[in-house]
Amino acid sequence: MPGTAWPEERPVWSHLSVLPQPVQQLDDVPHAVHSLRGVQSVPSLEEFARKSTLHGIKHIICPRRYTSRSFLWTVAFLGCLAILIHVYADRVAFYFQYPHDTELEEENISGTPFPAVTLCNINPLRFSQLSGHDLYWAGELLGFLDSSDRIAAPENTDPEVLEMLSQKLEKSKGERNLPFDFKELYRRAGHSMEQMLAECKFSNETCDAGDFKTVRMNSHFEGYSFKDPIP
Repeated sequence: MPGTAWPEERPVWSHLSVLPQPVQQLDDVPHAVHSLRGVQSVPSLEEFARKSTLHGIKHIICPRRYTSRSFLWTVAFLGCLAILIHVYADRVAFYFQYPHDTELEEENISGTPFPAVTLCNINPLRFSQLSGHDLYWAGELLGFLDSSDRIAAPENTDPEVLEMLSQKLEKSKGERNLPFDFKELYRRAGHSMEQMLAECKFSNETCDAGDFKTVRMNSHFEGYSFKDPIP
């Protein structure tokens, strides 16, 4: 518009952006470098080999050029390692086989005296030789009867045995007042050596029931002991 003076166009500083501050001042660079130097770095493989106490490894891993000496050390190291692994594997496999060693020595000596041997039967009496009179007086002691003179038989008892017991007890009613002798019972119903001995041989000499003598183990029980050595 004529006559009107427009103001001079000048930049408004408030509308200008302010430059950002520098991320790192030059004065702080030495301090940062010093901090980085303080951080412990991971040792290299060459440094580890140089400080290791494992024999020969520093000659295998070295920063210098790979030489024939390094090659020989590598071959020796791998060979020893292979032998070690082989020995360990062999011993572990041998352990799990659970080996055992048995040594037997046999020596033939003529004229050896017969050792002291006594034979006994775990069954003191033969059931087939027991009478009703024996059962009446000794049935409870032998485990055939209870305190009421009734048959004390387990559930799995053979029915034939129960029938034989009943028959023998029926026959004993008229014999209950007869005298009873335990020695006579064991002598009559006990096991004889002729029936127990199937075969007897020592030092190529044959023996029989006549070579044994009767020995008393307690007040009633008897066994058979070998007599004097065979001449």
